[in-house]
Amino acid sequence: MANNAAEDPQAEQPAELPLSDTGLIGALARLLNERLVAKVIKPRLDAPKVPLLKAFESGQSELVVRVEDDVIGRYKVNTVQPKVVVDEDNEAALNAYADTHGGTKVVIMRDPTWEKALLQFSEYDEETGLIIDKRTGEVVPGLKYEKGGGSTGALTWTWEKGDVGRTRLARHYQSGALDHLLTEAPELMAGPRPAAEDDAQH
Repeated sequence: MANNAAEDPQAEQPAELPLSDTGLIGALARLLNERLVAKVIKPRLDAPKVPLLKAFESGQSELVVRVEDDVIGRYKVNTVQPKVVVDEDNEAALNAYADTHGGTKVVIMRDPTWEKALLQFSEYDEETGLIIDKRTGEVVPGLKYEKGGGSTGALTWTWEKGDVGRTRLARHYQSGALDHLLTEAPELMAGPRPAAEDDAQH
């Protein structure tokens, strides 16, 4: 009878944790991972990744992790930077441009060093929609502009004010203020709890 919930497809599934709690568990895993480097903790390090990337689709790009009024740190969705790239649908035009501007090798291919420099000095003109070589002012055919701002699918974590967030989190963990969350991540309760003053030394 103890397994009725597992056998009953109509049984209630556990509710998904709020993103703020998932972020706090991720921050705690980072704190403990610096000391324990335990394989069991590693999956928790980026626990907020999937829900935060989902929230990014609705406009949320950052998760500030707090315990009460103490800011611990933040997760930030890494975004794609805008850039000029080769337009593979119009490569023939770029090849012709490269041929007349010293950008080809004897094997009749664009010189990768030339192309890298061209892309570095190329700029998208919003008014005309054209790509301009800033060194010469010429319009460069065969390039296109890729707008940035979309998610790269990765997150960046930063502790609040260097070690301040780490020390705050250790203090709250040591006091037991996070125990209600640790029922969702019992592996984070293994081993001795770091003291805030010990953490300040790292």
